[in-house]
Amino acid sequence: MKVFVTGATGYVGHPLALKLAEENYQVHALVRNLNSTSIPNHKNVISFEGDISDYDSILKAMEDCDYVIHTAAYTNLKCKSIANFYNCNVIGTENVLKAALTLNIKKVIYTSTLSVFGPSYKDVPITEEQPRLSSYVNDYELTKTMSEEIVLNYTKKGLSCVILNLTRVYGPGLNTFSNGVNRLVTMITKKDVLIVPSKLDVVSNYVYIDDVINAHLLAIENGESGEKYIVGGHNMNYNELFFKIKVLTKSKIKILKVNYGLVKSSLFFSSKLFHLIGLGSTITPKVLDSLFTNRSASSQKAISHLHYKITPINKGMNNTINFLSK
Repeated sequence: MKVFVTGATGYVGHPLALKLAEENYQVHALVRNLNSTSIPNHKNVISFEGDISDYDSILKAMEDCDYVIHTAAYTNLKCKSIANFYNCNVIGTENVLKAALTLNIKKVIYTSTLSVFGPSYKDVPITEEQPRLSSYVNDYELTKTMSEEIVLNYTKKGLSCVILNLTRVYGPGLNTFSNGVNRLVTMITKKDVLIVPSKLDVVSNYVYIDDVINAHLLAIENGESGEKYIVGGHNMNYNELFFKIKVLTKSKIKILKVNYGLVKSSLFFSSKLFHLIGLGSTITPKVLDSLFTNRSASSQKAISHLHYKITPINKGMNNTINFLSK
C-alpha cells in the first residue's frame, strides 16, 4: 500500500510517516526542501519536492498512492496576515483533495484541530456534535473550519474523507511551534521561577503523540467517510498540569501568578513595540487567548468507532520528560 503524506517534516507528520514506513506502507512525502534534515529517514519513505500550494507537484507525488494523509497546516498564531493561513490551510487543502479525487484515492485522512469547535462550556466536554457558538478568535481556527467544509464537500463528490480533530499534542518529537507542552516541561524542569497568567483553572485536553499517530492508522482502517473523530487524551486545568509536571520531574520551581488582564495588556503594548522596531514578539494577545480557552473534550466516538486507545497521562509525561532530558 502507498500513502501520500503532507507535512512530513512537522511535529505530527514526521513520526506519522516513519510509523507508516515501519508498518510496510510505501510513503510518498511532499516536502519543500529535499535537503531538509527533518525529512523522515526510512527505506520506505520517498521524498517529492513540492508544495501544497502547487497542484501539479501534489498530483505528481500522489500518483499510484492508495491513501492520503494531509497533516500540513499553517499554525503560527503570531502571523498577522490571513493570506498565509488561507493559502496553506484552505487552498492547499483543496489542491490535495482535487488531486485525490482525480487519482481515485481510496481514502483521505484530514488532520484538523479541536479548536474549530470553539470553547467548551462549563463542565461539558466538546464532542463531535457540538455546534460552534462563538466567533472565531484567530485566522487559524477560521481557515481550519473553512478547510473542513471543503473536505465535507468533496465527500459529496464521491471522495472518501475522514476528519481527525486533534487536541493539544505533547510527547517526544521535533521542536516546532506546535509542541508548546514540551516547552512547558522544559521550563518547569530548568527554571527556578515561572511567571504565569492567573487563569490557571482553564481546562484543556492533552493527547500523547503516539496516540495521535495510531489514530491516523486506525482511521485508514476504520474511519467512515464524512465523519469527524476527536483524537484526545486527558482533561486537565493548568494547576493540575503544572503540579503533575513538577511531581514527575521533582522540580522545586516556584510558580508566580500575575493578573490575566495585566499580562494581556502588557503583551499588547510589547507586540506593538516589537512591530515598530521590526522584531517579532514571542507571544501575542491572540496566542495568549488561544492558550487560555477552555477546551475539555471527549474521544468516546474515536474509542467506539476507531478502536482508539488513550495512553495514561503519567506514562506519556514520563516518556516526554525522559526524551527532553537527553
